[in-house]
Amino acid sequence: MARSVKMTVINNTGKVLKLKSKNAVHGKFNSDPPTSIEASGSWTCTTRTGGTYGPEGTVTYEREGDGATVEFYYNHPYGSAASSYRVTPSPSDSMGYEVKGSFKGHDQKITFELYKTS
Repeated sequence: MARSVKMTVINNTGKVLKLKSKNAVHGKFNSDPPTSIEASGSWTCTTRTGGTYGPEGTVTYEREGDGATVEFYYNHPYGSAASSYRVTPSPSDSMGYEVKGSFKGHDQKITFELYKTS
């Protein structure tokens, strides 16, 4: 049975985020991450796999104006292993974040919310 992850990013940093890279280690993007995320907008990316692994990968954006980056990691494995989602800003204090959603079930919906730190 296929597993899917629907990821939404809410960008409250006050700056536009520009796509830097995307890497689906397992699975594929059914809809690609957008080339930019507006300063107050959000986007949704869906990834699905039909193989023996659940979807796993990263999407990285660069913040316009100051070059700070933010990486979104997702891993929704088969079996009893727990799903994991991570946000990694660089520099680490360049933005705050929260990861919200249900981390159970075959079809997961996750929200990454970014906000200003200063």
